[in-house]
Amino acid sequence: MSNRLLIVLLLLLVFQPLNAQKTDIQRLEDLKLKIKQATYYDSSTVFSLGKQCIQLAKKLNKENEIGYVYQYYGSFKYYANNISEAKKYYAKSLTVGEKTKDYQLINSTKIRLNFLIMDQDVLKAEDGFKKLLIDAKRGHYIENQLEIYNGLGIVYEARLMYDKATENYLKGLRMSEKYDKKIPTGYLLNNLALIKLKSKKYGEAKKDLERALVISTETEQPRLRLIVLNNLGLVTHEIKDFKGSVIHYKQTVVEAKKIGFPSGIIAAYINLSSSYLDNKQLKEASNSSDSALAIVQTYRDPLFIINSFLVRGMVSVEQKDFATVERCIDSVQFYLLKDNDPNFRKELISLQSKLAAAQRNYKLAYELEQKFSALSDSIREVSNENEQMRLQTIYGKERLENELTDSKQRNKILRAQSDLKSANYRFTFLVILSLFLLILATIYIYHVQKSRKIKSLFSQKLIEQIDEERSRISKDLHDDIGQSLAVVKSKLNLFTTGKITNLDGVDAEIGDILEQTRVLSHQLHPTALEKIGLESALNSIIEKTQSGTDMVCNFDFDLDGREVDLETSSQIYRIIQECISNTIKHARASALKVSVERKTDELIIQYRDNGIGITDSQNKLGLGLLTIQERTAIIGGRLELKTGTNKGISLTITI
Repeated sequence: MSNRLLIVLLLLLVFQPLNAQKTDIQRLEDLKLKIKQATYYDSSTVFSLGKQCIQLAKKLNKENEIGYVYQYYGSFKYYANNISEAKKYYAKSLTVGEKTKDYQLINSTKIRLNFLIMDQDVLKAEDGFKKLLIDAKRGHYIENQLEIYNGLGIVYEARLMYDKATENYLKGLRMSEKYDKKIPTGYLLNNLALIKLKSKKYGEAKKDLERALVISTETEQPRLRLIVLNNLGLVTHEIKDFKGSVIHYKQTVVEAKKIGFPSGIIAAYINLSSSYLDNKQLKEASNSSDSALAIVQTYRDPLFIINSFLVRGMVSVEQKDFATVERCIDSVQFYLLKDNDPNFRKELISLQSKLAAAQRNYKLAYELEQKFSALSDSIREVSNENEQMRLQTIYGKERLENELTDSKQRNKILRAQSDLKSANYRFTFLVILSLFLLILATIYIYHVQKSRKIKSLFSQKLIEQIDEERSRISKDLHDDIGQSLAVVKSKLNLFTTGKITNLDGVDAEIGDILEQTRVLSHQLHPTALEKIGLESALNSIIEKTQSGTDMVCNFDFDLDGREVDLETSSQIYRIIQECISNTIKHARASALKVSVERKTDELIIQYRDNGIGITDSQNKLGLGLLTIQERTAIIGGRLELKTGTNKGISLTITI
């Protein structure tokens, strides 16, 4: 019995320290994670938890863990833009790594030092990342490899080599997904989305960011969540989903407050205010810009101060609060005395122009707009020159010259080979060229003949329609207006001869004659275009069509705030008028839709109905369609017609 008790006591003596050590190891990992998350914003947390971590590492005899704490200190100093202190802590981390022979720690710290190099020399940083990647692969350091792929992506972005940047981000993403490294996955998805945003692939960028947002929520990463929400706000703003951008920037404010970084909170409020302004929520925009100004007064960063006043000024212009706008302009001008940034000056001129326009001082507004355009061009030229200088610095003059020499040598060899081959292929080329020209001439002749035939047919039918139109106008003048005038004249004669004693009803009859004349005149020339514009004129004929028929009519009009000249408007109006007329006369349709919209540099007019369409047996070169073709050609448009039996008609004109 005593032997059994002795064995139990011995086991307790062995396992109790092991359990305690296991608890301490877990506590050490938890502390490291908290320090790493706090390196972006919280000085007190980083260094207070760091001391605890160092004491615990010494207790566990894990001196290499102290190296990771020094690495976190260095990262905090880097994010605080204190580069010299960051280098000192990274050097301490390397010393610990070399002493303990922790090669993963050494590799990880060198990666961070390489990020510092990247700020000065991207080519040197690229070489550094490539060498570090070899070591990371040799040691199978997964997280280090992910950081290197991310760093290479950033390097290639700085060199404007977006294909290579994407390639490295994708390599990192595939690896992080394979090993279920969620936090690196989130950051890589975010960086990929930013490249897609630059390429205007907004849908793909939004999907990547939404995935990253889910990861940041699951892993409780406030900084990642803040970055992703801000970028989602950018994407939704670009696609003009201002309600969506408001939602994302509101969440960005919440996350920025959680972290407690003043600059992050100010930037979030500025972005939120701009989105509210775009969404015409002026009260909310005003409140958000005021919140930014309240915080920036204590933070005192000129960049954020100027941005906050500019946004507040833009909101106040829309609110017609001109006194506040003037105060904002004065504040921006004051801070520009210290930091005369041309981009801020440009935004200030834009604000002054909007104020002048809102106060109906159009001459001043025009002058300021001219000044804004001139300054924008100047900034663009300087930016291009700086970019050229930056690229020359990146690649190096010597490297460019070497590449040019190599290129010349290669060109000489290729030219010699080309001369030899051309002697053999010249005859074949001439034969092929002759055949091609013959085919081209045949197609051209056929096209010219067909075009002449169509024009002849069009001219013939146009003359017939002109005669019919003249006959109709003559009939309207004789039967309606002429008859009505004869009746009025008769009454006047009877009155002057004393056969009737009053002229009751003559006013109404003359009014009817005037209305008949106005309708006839409008049919000949749509004067409404000059008075009320294309949108209202089209809306008028579509409303008349819906009220005068059983058809359901739909109308969309969006020119993105830009105007269309009168000649183009007139032709568009006549084309839509002709289409509606054809639908009413022939289509037996129950619905039609008209849309006029601008996409980038193109004006697109679409007309659709759900009628019987134009069958193969029918003449697709009727006068109506020929007229539409001619009108489209006059305004430099491109016509596309889709139809078929019982498939309705879809007509698209792109200008």
